[in-house]
Amino acid sequence: MAIRRLKGLGLATSLVLLGGLGACASVDTPAVAQVAAPAADDALLAERMKAHVTFLADDALEGRDTGSRGYELAALYVESHYRSLGLTPAGNAERTSWRQPVNFAEMSLTDGKLRWTGPDGEAHDWSQGDGVALFPSVTVGEVALDTGFVFVGYGLDVPSAGIDDYAGLDVRGKVVLAMYGMPEGLPSELAAHMESAKATTAFEHGAVGYIMVHSADTRNIPWSALMGYFGEPQTRWADAEGRAHTDAPGIQVEGFLSQQVTRQMFAAAEQDLNAIQNAAAQGTSPKGFAIPGPASVQLTTEARYFESPNVVAILPGSDPSVADEVVVVMAHLDHVGVSDDENAPDRISNGAMDNASGVATLIEVARALSVSEERPRRSVMFLAVTGEELGLLGSSRFAADPTVPIQNIVGVVNLDMPILTYDFVDVVAFGADHSTLGAIVAAATGEVGVATVPDYQPEENFFVRSDHYEFVKAGVPSVFLATGPGGEGREAIATFLADNYHQVSDEPDLPFNWQAAARFARVNTSIARAIADGQAPPMWYEGDEFGDLFDPDGPRAPRP
Repeated sequence: MAIRRLKGLGLATSLVLLGGLGACASVDTPAVAQVAAPAADDALLAERMKAHVTFLADDALEGRDTGSRGYELAALYVESHYRSLGLTPAGNAERTSWRQPVNFAEMSLTDGKLRWTGPDGEAHDWSQGDGVALFPSVTVGEVALDTGFVFVGYGLDVPSAGIDDYAGLDVRGKVVLAMYGMPEGLPSELAAHMESAKATTAFEHGAVGYIMVHSADTRNIPWSALMGYFGEPQTRWADAEGRAHTDAPGIQVEGFLSQQVTRQMFAAAEQDLNAIQNAAAQGTSPKGFAIPGPASVQLTTEARYFESPNVVAILPGSDPSVADEVVVVMAHLDHVGVSDDENAPDRISNGAMDNASGVATLIEVARALSVSEERPRRSVMFLAVTGEELGLLGSSRFAADPTVPIQNIVGVVNLDMPILTYDFVDVVAFGADHSTLGAIVAAATGEVGVATVPDYQPEENFFVRSDHYEFVKAGVPSVFLATGPGGEGREAIATFLADNYHQVSDEPDLPFNWQAAARFARVNTSIARAIADGQAPPMWYEGDEFGDLFDPDGPRAPRP
């Protein structure tokens, strides 16, 4: 799981590291099948959960890095369980494969140059690392642009909030310069989404490039730290022809300008960069303006291609009237692999909690539903995705080309890094306040004696930070389930994040509470059953910002 670095949200959210959920009640909810199990069955379930985690987090799988031999072994493990449970392959529309191949392109910048000629006619040249930090282009080979620069404030266009930083500016064919960060007043989850979508917004207004400039919050970050981020290859999923995927296909250049270079350009437009930054920090949104003088950008990008599959199965629904509707239960199968530090005593990040625990839960939910005497009314898909740690890439690929029609997917439950070292008494369903899934989840967890509680860390914006969010962007109501803060929860979660997250110590010898692991599996079986058996599919609430953004014409439920 991406906790400390917001995967999929780009540089802006990562810079911070360098430098309310409502009660889920008051709407009609379906009857929930009772899934409480006898103690003997719980003991067997606990042993199965332990077996799954122990295998998936064994050194032999070498950290399950996307595209690695270890990931392939993990995929084979999940596939074998799907097969043994009598599920139907769903890696393709023909139902003949358990795997959906995902092509990846690891893009590396080999050369980057920027030239700007000021109004005095003097040309200024900067190369990668010298005043400018550029991402690799999505286009392999050389990209050469003759363009100009336009500052667009924060670079936002949010009609629902009355914000249009592009008003009165012509950015067609230009590279926009946008200040890092967001203005005050936007809901935090919406703000996190809009920050990640700034390049897409620039593309929609006709720009060919998107380059960030410092805010007051980031201007003291060492340039070397920025270059450490930009110096790494950037991985995207690619189509069959090797074209790297992007939500902003017309944007050919992305990057960051140093404070010194930005100040020089702003001065040419008779603008004071420090004054603009200080005013923005005090709540005055910056106004845009054109930077006088022509500019050019040259990039050369190389790509390394590899493949890694999503592993997909489906349990057909029992009710012909709704069997074509699909509930997705998902977890990411990959982790971060092997360290490059050859002197480290242990180089393997095994990912026992992140996310062998989620995949183990996925398998056991599939088992419980498939062996039940009464199959769920709707079909249930079990989706183990690759490339989460690279930026939600496997889920993005699936949501862009699902093996069932995307309009048939009615809801998504994502299982990502449940902390299973304590006897949890509650769970958090991130995203529960956006749709009727919140009420469905609360009723379902209550059936097995577990409370659903509000997000106690809303500032972290977890709703936009894991694989389910790729389905949200496709218009599908979704939630992300995690063990909650009750009892020993706050301390246990904080301890894992501080000591074990993305570390070699995330191993099966952590103090797992396997009875709690069994309970988490039963909780999510109850949730999947509740969604699949409900009279109505999940719906966005009226006026919800994510429903309005991504499913504007879909049905709505009144907000409780």
